[in-house]
Amino acid sequence: MKISTIWKQLNLKKKVLLLFLPLNVISILMILVLSISLLVHNGKKEMMQNSMDKLILVCDQADRIVSNVKYNIKAFSTSSALQTAICTSYPDNTYGSYMFSTAMHSSVYNIMDIGSLVYDGYVQTFDGRVFDIKTDEISEPTPEMQQLYKEITAKGGQMIFGPPREKSGQSAFNISKSLIDIDTGVCLGILSFDVKEDLFYETYRNVSDENDEMFFITDTEGTIVSSQNRALLQTPVPDEAYSLTVDQTKNSKVLSWDQRRSLMLTSPTQSGNFHVFYTMSYYRVYREALSLTLLLSVIGLLVLVITILLSQILAKSLVRPIRQLADYADEAGKGNFGAPVPVKSSDEIGFLADRFQHMSNNIRELTTRIYNEQNQRREYELKLMQAQINPHFLYNCLDNISSLVTDEKKDTATSMIYHLGRYYRGILSKGRNLITIREELHMIRDYLEIQLIRTPGLFTYQIEADEDLKELKILKMLLQPLVENTVLHGFAGYRENGHIHIRVTSDSEQIICITVSDDGRGISEETLQSLFVPTAISMPKHFGIQNVQERIHLKYGNSYGLTIHSVPGVETNITMRFPKTY
Repeated sequence: MKISTIWKQLNLKKKVLLLFLPLNVISILMILVLSISLLVHNGKKEMMQNSMDKLILVCDQADRIVSNVKYNIKAFSTSSALQTAICTSYPDNTYGSYMFSTAMHSSVYNIMDIGSLVYDGYVQTFDGRVFDIKTDEISEPTPEMQQLYKEITAKGGQMIFGPPREKSGQSAFNISKSLIDIDTGVCLGILSFDVKEDLFYETYRNVSDENDEMFFITDTEGTIVSSQNRALLQTPVPDEAYSLTVDQTKNSKVLSWDQRRSLMLTSPTQSGNFHVFYTMSYYRVYREALSLTLLLSVIGLLVLVITILLSQILAKSLVRPIRQLADYADEAGKGNFGAPVPVKSSDEIGFLADRFQHMSNNIRELTTRIYNEQNQRREYELKLMQAQINPHFLYNCLDNISSLVTDEKKDTATSMIYHLGRYYRGILSKGRNLITIREELHMIRDYLEIQLIRTPGLFTYQIEADEDLKELKILKMLLQPLVENTVLHGFAGYRENGHIHIRVTSDSEQIICITVSDDGRGISEETLQSLFVPTAISMPKHFGIQNVQERIHLKYGNSYGLTIHSVPGVETNITMRFPKTY
């Protein structure tokens, strides 16, 4: 059988596999061999360089700490407040000791942040008084203090580094210095402070991995003054490690440390007072290279598996879009044009999907246009009915004005003309269909005032609305039909001295509620049930309420609108809900 015949008999999935797999397998093997060789060759060198960079970083930070301590000690030793406290004569009694202790405490803690640098220490004055900076106690110097006093004063103003006085590990080193009078040059005493070990510890605590590597710092005598292993504090460093500080030609050595074979590197600080050591598991030198080699091998296997999967995906990617287009055509046939075509690509199938989308958009636009035309027709019919009502109200008002003028009630007629003008000015609103709630409430107030002029004592009213809500937008003449329904059907011919309460509130961040309440005739249960039943446009008794409901649904959707609660002869509450519009 010819190869071409066999090829034609294969399905698309097998064709992709036969072309895809050999090329990828060869490429993966070549990349693996080359990558493993480079990683093994460069792994040790890179790890050594990274370790040295960490060591240099910690050395620099240790130097900054020493420099900061020196700066604060120098500032402290030259403080005029301290020297004044030492030189002042105090009574030789308990009160004098208290005054000296207070002066020393004030000078110490006003000059430097003792709590952040010094764990313990004291100041010994030339006249034999010792002030403990930790306890503020005054005492006499011990023989050891006297001996140290002589050694420090013999050095002039030089700072002297030494081991800390206490060996708990809380202090890394001691720093001592003579206190020289800045005016006369006379020695006023010495200071001897133990510097906190935490200052060094914080420099490398977050730098190293505690499982495989460790930092520690030694003084010039080989005593460990700071270490991640807290048990090593104030213990001598092993001779093998100490030899690195002596032999300047080497800075690294492989040795047995902490019961494992380790690589140790060291570097002195620039001040020369300390050595920083860095140790790590010797296995780690090659571990990352070996880990990466294993990782590459796993990746190679995964790539091979992924290649097989991708070839299957590729075959499916050619068939699946065609099926999706078929499903989309079925949905479009059912009238669902809102969803986008699920196929997004730049190939021929993508071009076909674009044509599908274009066709769907055209059909949707046509459907929407027809729907909007139907809604506009309905809205025009509603506006026509409203337009028939407004002139009727105007004619009645003009008749009332004429009667008032005839009866020589000019002030009342003037008031009605004023409110009527404002009312119809609000209705016109320069042709705007959306006005502010403030403007709508002004129209309502004018309407109610006109009704009260026509029928005095029929009702009282109250309007409540927050100032920030008044600036939101509302459909014009949306509230007036509800108030008109209350006046005409709630009170007229039923009772006098009724009350209308209009409240504008916000029941959530995005919804406005306007409630019109009255204590008039009310609406019967039968009328409530038939109030919002769709009917042909006509002039029913409660046409204003139906008009409002229709307009809200047309503008905002069926999820908004009116809710009515009425107890005949007791009260009626009509609540209008619509979204906030700015």
